[in-house]
Amino acid sequence: MTWDEECEMTEYLISVFEKGKQWHKSIVCNLADLEKFRDEISNVIDLTSTAEKLNISHEKAKILDKHYADDELCINCKHRYSSNCITCIFELQSPLERKLYLALTNEHIKFNIQYPLNWNGEHISIEGKSYHNPTNNFKEVLTIADFFVYQKGVKLCVYTDGHTFHEKTEEQAQHDKRIDRKLQKLGYKVLRYTGKDVNEDVEAIVQEIKAWIN
Repeated sequence: MTWDEECEMTEYLISVFEKGKQWHKSIVCNLADLEKFRDEISNVIDLTSTAEKLNISHEKAKILDKHYADDELCINCKHRYSSNCITCIFELQSPLERKLYLALTNEHIKFNIQYPLNWNGEHISIEGKSYHNPTNNFKEVLTIADFFVYQKGVKLCVYTDGHTFHEKTEEQAQHDKRIDRKLQKLGYKVLRYTGKDVNEDVEAIVQEIKAWIN
């Protein structure tokens, strides 16, 4: 008997079930067959369209596919083809928000985006609101926080701003200060970050937020 004949061969059992059906199939195979099966599954997944993977319209899928190909934040993102993509691309207002959103998500921090509060510090819906609607007026809204974090009794309103502190007009700066003072009186902590802050050290921002909630 040769050395090859004495070697044990590992065999693998593969079971396939069809969802919602009463049948399944099981096969025993060697490593080469298992690798071939793996490659065939990967090929099927690769050929599945973005629309099918995320259950979205083809129009939205085309937008996502373009981001996956060209957008620096998407190319190496660990959340590709997940529901996070829908939020990141279609709900956030700016690349700064997207960058912070991904950094917070990577750290498994729970938060809400675009979180509106009224003048009593209560969460409020902005659906249908406008400054011309006498019964559903936007003046009822104190602020819309880019990110709202509520953990361990700490309520954080986090804002990202494309302007530096020096680029803001006096009116913009005073407006932000008024909102910050009101939020603080209502028991909220306010964190504001410039575009420079987010682009140069988003991890430092995440660590600051974690320090507040821990």
